[in-house]
Order: sequence, then C-alpha cells, then structure tokens
Amino acid sequence: MIESRAKFAIRGPLSPGVRVVVAGKPATAKPGRSRAAASGALPDRPDATVFSETIPLFFIGRNGAGLWVVREAGGRVGGTFLLKRSALRFAKRCSAPNGYAAMFLPERFELDLKDHGNPFVVWLAAMWRAAGQLIPAYPPPIPLGRKSFNGERR
Repeated sequence: MIESRAKFAIRGPLSPGVRVVVAGKPATAKPGRSRAAASGALPDRPDATVFSETIPLFFIGRNGAGLWVVREAGGRVGGTFLLKRSALRFAKRCSAPNGYAAMFLPERFELDLKDHGNPFVVWLAAMWRAAGQLIPAYPPPIPLGRKSFNGERR
C-alpha cells in the first residue's frame, strides 16, 4: 500500500509488505550512505527513479519488545516510541520544514544508534526486560484434580 501526501510520484516495485509514505516538499541536502543498509540489516534505499534522493527516508517498524522504532536511512538519527503516531511525528520533526518519506518495515529491527526518542519508553523497555528475567518461561505445573466425595469410588 502506498500513500502519497505530496506531489512526488512513486514508481517501480517495492518489497512486499513495505509501505512508503511521502510527505512535504523536497529537501535541499543529499543524505549520506546508510551503515545499516550496507550491512543488510535494513533494506536499501530505493533508487532515484522511485523517488528523489533529496527526500530524507525514515525506516519505521517494531523492535523485539514491540515498541515503535524510527531510524533515518543515512544513520544520523533514530528513536524508540510507544505509539506509531509519535514515531511519525519524530520523523516529521527531524526533517522539518522539507518533508520526509517513511518506509514501514514488516520485520522487526533494533535501533543501532543513540536513542533520541522518548526517554520514558527506554526506561519502560528496560523494566520489561528485567521483569522478563524474573518470570520463568515455563511456569511449574499446577496440580489440577478433583476432590473425592463421600461414597464415590475412584
């Protein structure tokens, strides 16, 4: 599914399950090469025939804890958020006033940059990890049985 919120035309096939949202007007600066895209952790940026390289591209998806992760394709900025709306607002704020393109990824990925997102969410994720270590993966079995009644044979 492709949403276009500006006058940019998106042509060519994208990866299955990937949605691109383009908003605003073209930026004047050319983004750098992505370290994570070069290592294969994230998809490559679509070429200039799909959309202009001057538009900042943000990868948006979920991490292992189920929180929303935003990462700029050039590897300059990223953050972790509780809500999808907050992740999109972060991408918009980081690319203001020129606009941005957001690529929603179906697979989970972790943020490999300094987290510029919500500090409460970072703390919350640490608490979830700590609580997960205290709860066993398989709880001990609970004996479930019937009590025998007077006069009943087993």
